[in-house]
Amino acid sequence: MTDSHQRDVARLIRALDQTIRDRGRGALSAMHRELGYSAGWWQGRMASGDVTVGQLLQMLEHLGLEPAKFVRRALGDDDGFEFDRPPGEPPALIAQAWARLRVSAEGEVGLGFLNTLDQRKYEQPAEVLEQAHWAIDHVELALVPRVLGVAGAAWRLLIQLDSAMHAIQAGIEIARQADNRVELGRLLRRLAYVTADRGDRNEALQISEKAGTILLRCGETLAFGETLVDQGTWLYYLSRYRDAINTFDLALERIPPRSSRSYRQGLQVAGLCFQALGDTKAALACVLRAEQDMRETNLGDKGKLLWLRARILLDIGKVNQAVEVFARVIEIFRELHHGEAAIATCEMVRAQLTAGQYREAYETAASMRALVEPLSKNKIISSAIADLLRFGQAGLTLTLVEQVITQIQSERENRQRWRLLKKQP
Repeated sequence: MTDSHQRDVARLIRALDQTIRDRGRGALSAMHRELGYSAGWWQGRMASGDVTVGQLLQMLEHLGLEPAKFVRRALGDDDGFEFDRPPGEPPALIAQAWARLRVSAEGEVGLGFLNTLDQRKYEQPAEVLEQAHWAIDHVELALVPRVLGVAGAAWRLLIQLDSAMHAIQAGIEIARQADNRVELGRLLRRLAYVTADRGDRNEALQISEKAGTILLRCGETLAFGETLVDQGTWLYYLSRYRDAINTFDLALERIPPRSSRSYRQGLQVAGLCFQALGDTKAALACVLRAEQDMRETNLGDKGKLLWLRARILLDIGKVNQAVEVFARVIEIFRELHHGEAAIATCEMVRAQLTAGQYREAYETAASMRALVEPLSKNKIISSAIADLLRFGQAGLTLTLVEQVITQIQSERENRQRWRLLKKQP
């Protein structure tokens, strides 16, 4: 995947450089000035080949070029790329999908059913997989790649990454054979998330950029904007905060508020970027905008946004307000995920200790006794909380709380174990 993406980027860079040269002397300097880049920036990008889709989009807009037409002209119709085959045997659903392409089905179901199935995967991934086995034999042939994409996303949420990779790659191959480029771009978006879960966020960024160029070429404005949010997210995890913020700005111009989860994700991660850069005012503005877009029924997303707001309030010295918000975060995650509730409780204890609220901090720490039994599935976390409760009786200290937070967060990195701490309905 990496080699084909780099070839695409190189072709786009060459085409854009020729366009800039055709504008005559001063065009390059004017672009640098307007976009806020230092002199020689473009020459450096050409030499390294390290240009994001977001940066290319900024330059195209500066030059007054229609992005989709430019990309189609520069890249032509070749979407060629190759993947390493995932380990293990493919799930039965994959063979079922290939067999489905050779027969006609009666009583076909359509896109509305699959969109509903796609939304349900967040809360009921196992049930979605059961439905996918039925759907693969009943959907229109053109929607077989979509079923595989939904199934891959469900396997990803179940931390079965090899199965997720098999499903999504099979969907990509079928979509390519059918010349279904829109679905191809959407499947690449899903593939990027699986790749990131495997720990390769650089590769995830490149796959997202490939997805973006395909969706842009197809004129899929909303899907392209959502792909920019994906790219901004990977840039954040790669600590490229300024590039991420610029990418989110471009993304949110293309995604109407309340139109998708991506709009809120873009604002939330942009807030994290601003916080990392020390711009707490901009970070808080992002969070408040995202909260305006919040659906009351989505408790998990609401909890994450409130958590970010609490941390920002701490950064600007509003400890009492932060503690109030932390209390709401803890209440939400006690209903959703015991591990997240434990981290949030520890962060609230830390905030109270920092503010000199020692009695309140002790009471908050003591409330974690209710989490010991639910967290007994993870001996490391339950042991860390037991230590906090035992040693805290002699006097809570920031050092002790920081140690417990570090231990729990290290367990968070293991998504398989972390999923076991989710509260089941």
